[in-house]
Order: sequence, then structure tokens, then C-alpha cells
Amino acid sequence: MTGPAVSVISPPVEWAQRRDKIFVTINVRECPKDYNLRIESKKITFSGNNPDKSKKFVLNLDLYGEVLPEEYKKLASDRSVQLCLTRKDEGAYWPRLLESKTRMHFLKTDFNRWKDEDETDEEDETANWESMMSNMNIGGTEEDSDEEEQDSDDDDLPDLEDDKEIEKLE
Repeated sequence: MTGPAVSVISPPVEWAQRRDKIFVTINVRECPKDYNLRIESKKITFSGNNPDKSKKFVLNLDLYGEVLPEEYKKLASDRSVQLCLTRKDEGAYWPRLLESKTRMHFLKTDFNRWKDEDETDEEDETANWESMMSNMNIGGTEEDSDEEEQDSDDDDLPDLEDDKEIEKLE
């Protein structure tokens, strides 16, 4: 007699890229700790089981380009395994994640992390610049100054009209 049937599933995968990095998120809510992950220069292999062993998750990704397997970073949670892979050759964006042009139903673009190739890091540079300026206190005032600047909002407001005057007009 055989045991219960085990279904083999490819877990949902999302990816994004930069000139020097590839971000891959493997969404596996049902196998938070019981998995095997292997990163090679042109391949990512993942396998794992859910707690009752009724589902087996299997993933073999043959990458479009090469990554540095010794320099990857991993963040594992109860819901996913997130990878940050360093590309071997920094430069133009890959046209796709996989070597094969075949569309995989489980593979999607991670638009939350995606940046177009022609986008610059101006937002990051602007934020860093503003942070640096505030830390240096460049703005014309000194923090230890005893004088308080008076704002235009600090002026006294005129009194509101009496209700009696409004009644007379009616």
C-alpha cells in the first residue's frame, strides 16, 4: 500500500534587477524552514516540503546571465525566501531572468523593486543630500540661538463677527 499522493508544485517567483544585482523572491508560505537552496553561477535550485509532506515545492531556474554564487544574500521568513544576487558582469539589464524564452506561469516581475534601466538614483541622491544638509544645519539659523523667529502664523487673528450683527442684517 502506498502513502498519500504528494503534489509537486513550482512556487511563485518574483524578480527585479539593477545594473549590478538581481532580486529573486520565492513565495513559499507552506515550507518556512524545511527547504534546500542552491545558488550556482547560472542556476538557482530550490526544493522543500510543507509540514505534512503533502506538497513538494521544486524550482530550477537556469539564469540568463551569470551571478557570483559566493556573494548572494538571503532573507528567509515564514512567507518567502528573498535573494539578492550579485551579477558577474555589471552593465546592461538582462532582457529576462531565465535563459529560456519560454514563458513560465510561476515567474512574474516584482514591480515593487523594479527600476528601469534609464532611471537614475536621483531620488536616493536627493534624499541623501537633504539628510546631509539637515545634519550639517545649513539653513541660516543656529540651533543654540536664544532669538525666536516670529512666523506669519503667529500674528493675532481678528475677532470673529458677532452673531447679533448678522441677525440685524437679516
